[in-house]
Amino acid sequence: MALNFNHTNSKNINDLGNICGIDFSQDAIFLPAMYGIFFIVGTPLNVLALAGLYRLVKTEKVVAVYVMNLLLADLIQLFTLPMWMDYYKNGHYWRYGPGACQFMGYSFYISVYVAIFLRCIIALERHLAIARPWMFQGLSKLKVAGWLTLGVWVLIAVPPSAALNKLFPVHENYTLCIEKYPSEGNFITYKLITLLLSFIVPLTFILVLHIKTLRSLMAVSALPPEEKKRIKDFLTLLVVAFIIVLGPYHFIGCVKYVGLLLHSDACAWEKVVFVPYQLGRGLLSLNSLLDPVLYMFLRNDFRSAVGVYVPCLQWVTWGLSQPRASVAVECSTAD
Repeated sequence: MALNFNHTNSKNINDLGNICGIDFSQDAIFLPAMYGIFFIVGTPLNVLALAGLYRLVKTEKVVAVYVMNLLLADLIQLFTLPMWMDYYKNGHYWRYGPGACQFMGYSFYISVYVAIFLRCIIALERHLAIARPWMFQGLSKLKVAGWLTLGVWVLIAVPPSAALNKLFPVHENYTLCIEKYPSEGNFITYKLITLLLSFIVPLTFILVLHIKTLRSLMAVSALPPEEKKRIKDFLTLLVVAFIIVLGPYHFIGCVKYVGLLLHSDACAWEKVVFVPYQLGRGLLSLNSLLDPVLYMFLRNDFRSAVGVYVPCLQWVTWGLSQPRASVAVECSTAD
């Protein structure tokens, strides 16, 4: 049975941007449900992590600067989710005006791409702490970390803001928000470039660092096997989380937009990839749950706080402790 969205004119209005006649009831349940879970669970987790990080920044722990900015990006994304839930629940009917649509779309995607590059920085920081401790000591300054994170925000946020109307066009005559079926040529080119540069390049960078860091870790004779395993598990989780969160959206996105360039019937192809693409979009917000888990691996004090305030997560943090036999690792994470 078709869902009743209580907007008598919404279908006719949306048809202006939905020439293909996509059935928007297909994601009206699973996408709001996913966003609801991420918002309810992810918001307190990220706030709790930020509360612990505030003290660490004052003690000049560089890794805290990077993780804090990562969690801030997650919170920005989380705060957009209620409006997206309303949008998808009501059959892709945006009722807050074109300006709000533009701002919410911009905020959501900026938070995603800032988080991508912050994960690259965290992977590099872990590599230097283990494999290049002399270089790490020279770069482990709050001023350096502050300028580096500021550079990431500026690099990701400023160029799109200068071309906001091109990337997130305002459509006064219909109520779809940042989507059009079928997608047009210039937008397809833009999406393919961003999908490749924001996933393939960072993933390659993180994987290369992962392999090199593990090799260096195995060569550290001072660490017992169980402590090496814990560090290895953290590094592996960083890679796996990157792939799980970003992989589906970027892979399906590339398939979608390459298919639009090659397929003779663009609307038929849009209908085929609609649900998988929307599912990949929903998984982008899974980082709001996984990023605090990464922080649990790094901080003993946060693991203790989680055990007290969120007892159901004790099993996640039990047994995870920061190795103390390596000066290189301790200098970046010790209390």
